[in-house]
Amino acid sequence: EFEEEAVVSTQSTGEKTDLLREGHPIHAVPYIKFKPDSWEFTDGPRIEAAFRKYFQRAHYSQKEESHEIIVCHANVIRYLICRAQQNPPEGWLRMSLANGSITEIGIDPSGKVSVCGIGDKGHMPADMITFT
Repeated sequence: EFEEEAVVSTQSTGEKTDLLREGHPIHAVPYIKFKPDSWEFTDGPRIEAAFRKYFQRAHYSQKEESHEIIVCHANVIRYLICRAQQNPPEGWLRMSLANGSITEIGIDPSGKVSVCGIGDKGHMPADMITFT
């Protein structure tokens, strides 16, 4: 069970980072009230920095395929999906992801982005699937 945000890649042993910490990246459109009014959306710049750090095309000199595994909360994943697809990031709450689900996003060397799967939960028994 993962409780901490981490990047696990084929090129490193894993990196814990505050950039991927749970948060609320931006006000959702249409507006959805899901937290107390005192909740502030101050996490946006940090989560945007995570997107800019981890979602980019490979360097032109890279010859081999590489894979990054990012472990983080659904709010962050939904925002990253919107940004990767060049959709308005305010739509991040229009998706529902199960806890522990898998989302796959591919970026080829030309920069073409493909979302290959969102929120796959087929690896979990039905009685273990939860949403928060």
